[in-house]
Amino acid sequence: MKPHPHPLLPRPLPLMYFCIASLSLALLPRAAQADAQLQCSFEVNSETHQTVHATATDPYTVAAVPIGNRFRFKAIVLAAAQDKASSAAPNAPSVVAAPAAIESVNIYVYYTTRRQPMVMQHLQYLQPLAQRNPAPDALTGRVSLYSPLLGKELQYQCALAEVAP
Repeated sequence: MKPHPHPLLPRPLPLMYFCIASLSLALLPRAAQADAQLQCSFEVNSETHQTVHATATDPYTVAAVPIGNRFRFKAIVLAAAQDKASSAAPNAPSVVAAPAAIESVNIYVYYTTRRQPMVMQHLQYLQPLAQRNPAPDALTGRVSLYSPLLGKELQYQCALAEVAP
């Protein structure tokens, strides 16, 4: 065993170094985590359409998107309420907040009539998990709907994807 270079100085403690390193890492700002978005693709009348739907905190502000001439599509990706206890520390070091979890995804498909849009389908997914690089139909599968009058077909598929902030 090597003699300690200075007999008057105490020997360094490995546990003390571990505690200091752990405390230093805990105080560093965290990197921003990925956010979620709903990515959908549609086929109607031999045309392909793509839409992307971000998270919302107010479902009443989300608008329906026209698909082809006869259909409308509305997707509400509702963010869960933030935990107030985690944001209540005023003297905490500056930390990038993690994105809110997804409370639900509501999908509405409408058929456009002369008078007003008619709801053809409503789907609800509770607390779905966003995925990195999901398959295009990871959330909904491939869905086929037919208009009530002319029998026009709408096919769509959606995935909830993680995206960098």
